Amino acid sequence: DMLMAKAVTRGDPSMLVAGRKTGGGGGGGDGGGGAPPTTNVAPPKITEPSSERAMAVARDLNALEARMFGAFWCSHCYDQKQMLGKEAMGTIKYIECDKDGKNSQRPLCQENKVPGYPTWQIAGKLYPGEQSLNELEEIIAKAKI
Repeated sequence: DMLMAKAVTRGDPSMLVAGRKTGGGGGGGDGGGGAPPTTNVAPPKITEPSSERAMAVARDLNALEARMFGAFWCSHCYDQKQMLGKEAMGTIKYIECDKDGKNSQRPLCQENKVPGYPTWQIAGKLYPGEQSLNELEEIIAKAKI
């Protein structure tokens, strides 16, 4: 870890907490263009409640063994989750694709050739991009045929 080496060579390892510099409060100061990388980052919390319709969509998605591929930093993924709401998303299989994300399953994303985030896999088929409830209902209806 380069940060650890830098801190140790400066003789002050107490400046490190979980791999990040502490104190300073400024702009990172390492010349690397921002904060050092972190791992096991959780996506933002889902705060919206689920509608009855979203819960019905979630039940149908689960019956089709659907899963949503995404990344913790992806704003469209977050919007997708907020649209479905916390109760519905609590039942839907979410796959974290970023190597630094919490419970990362990057190899699974690569194996499935996920083109971007979010991507839904429904009945074995990939549907890239944020999907509205209408679009998810249409996909579900076609998958059930």
